[in-house]
Amino acid sequence: MRGVGLIDALIAIAILSFGLIGMTRMQGRMVSASTDAQLRTVAMQKADELLNTVLVDNANAGCYTRPSPGACGSSLAVARATAWAADLGAAMWVPSTHTVTLDAATGRMAVEIGWTAREGADARLLRVVTDVR
Repeated sequence: MRGVGLIDALIAIAILSFGLIGMTRMQGRMVSASTDAQLRTVAMQKADELLNTVLVDNANAGCYTRPSPGACGSSLAVARATAWAADLGAAMWVPSTHTVTLDAATGRMAVEIGWTAREGADARLLRVVTDVR
């Protein structure tokens, strides 16, 4: 009966090891979910920022379409749209894409911002649509 204490200790260490591995995996998933939530928040803020700018300057709504401006007569509006795109690239710390479209018939503007948070993850897409008439 001399090795029973040693066997008990080894079993306890094995159980503790499995518990620690589980906690580590859970923490990794929590960090991933938190990162995705932060990126979604930034994308939403940037989309809202552009749409609010267009609502204030709705006479030049076509100038804010991306990747290339639509029918536009205001170089200031094009400069604002270009600055917004640069700010979006800086705010999203992962590679991202963006598209801004305007349906002239209905006056609806759609902002789409896409990103992939980490390699091998599913692509994310945020789409915000509003009436800018």
